[in-house]
Amino acid sequence: MNESLRKLRLAAKMTQEDLAEKMNVSRQSVAKWESGESVPDITKCNELAKIFYLEINDIANLFIPQTEGKTLRPKNKYVFGVSKIINNKIIIPDEAMTIFNIKNGDELIILGDTTQGIALIPKKGYEDFFDMINNFKPLGDD
Repeated sequence: MNESLRKLRLAAKMTQEDLAEKMNVSRQSVAKWESGESVPDITKCNELAKIFYLEINDIANLFIPQTEGKTLRPKNKYVFGVSKIINNKIIIPDEAMTIFNIKNGDELIILGDTTQGIALIPKKGYEDFFDMINNFKPLGDD
């Protein structure tokens, strides 16, 4: 459980001293958190969340016994698994549909970048923006 904090710190290429300095605590405090000897207060959990770009719940859960298989993820980032294209249709996982409030029949706009991949965004609310882009005429093209 507290090994996760150590792994986060090491992944961020920080020493206990580095993390302690960022949080204005002693290196011994960080060592005690990592060993399970003590736990940070809620304000320090909030600071840890910001430092490691995680949700505060994920940080708090580092210090509470977790259910097996629970993983940490960056704030507002999700991995839903694999989607399949069947008969030229993209199958969106139920969890993604729920989190992003997508319903059957909703229209999604597909954006693409050959170096970064494909993104889907809801059409509602973006029509005016895309109309503006589609009707854009560079200066001097009258």
